[in-house]
Amino acid sequence: MFDLHAHILPGLDDGATSMAESVEMARVAAAQGTKVILATPHRKDVTELHSVAHARTLLDELNARVRAESIELEVLLGMENHLDADLPEEIAAGRALPMNGSGHVLVELPFFGTPAFIAPTLHRIQAARLVPVLAHPERIEAFQQDPDLLAEFVSGGMLGQITAGSLLGRFGSCVRDFTGELLTRGLAHLMASDTHAPAGPRWPGLREGVEAASAIVDAEKAHDLVDAVPRAILYGK
Repeated sequence: MFDLHAHILPGLDDGATSMAESVEMARVAAAQGTKVILATPHRKDVTELHSVAHARTLLDELNARVRAESIELEVLLGMENHLDADLPEEIAAGRALPMNGSGHVLVELPFFGTPAFIAPTLHRIQAARLVPVLAHPERIEAFQQDPDLLAEFVSGGMLGQITAGSLLGRFGSCVRDFTGELLTRGLAHLMASDTHAPAGPRWPGLREGVEAASAIVDAEKAHDLVDAVPRAILYGK
């Protein structure tokens, strides 16, 4: 499996707090059957409090620790990019990162409200020949209130990334049901853990999410959420 949304790098945001915790998250993910995790620290936390260079140093250190402990997992680098009007320029300047240097970029819309800059900014990202991957749309108020807005973005070439925990009810029954609706409507293209810790409600588990998705769409489509689609994104296929 390929997990493309994870706060696994230590000390950058509200995810892992230490390198030891990061290694444990990698160990748990590997035990679940995950082969690759994309580290996606919050853009603003990295650029305002740290640096992209520091994130890359942490990535190298984590991968070295993972190899030293014979954990069968690779960690790659991306970023969870909060959507604001400056995001296209930040991507161009290298302060906002795409997913493993690919043509896809993980974008988090505002949780509340529908600011006027959302659609124009997403279209500017597309104009730069990048595909926005919309992070956890099931938890975004704009889509909860108007699912057709997400359908419009998807029909225009964007992708939706749901969170396994959402489908399992870890953000409440309303989010769980809406996540199922997104799957049914074909508006969810990949599933990630959005892990923040090695244990608890935001642990790096994907297997249960795949099982839950299999009860909504067929098993092959459910597996594609964590294999074929994220693999293609990571490696530019």
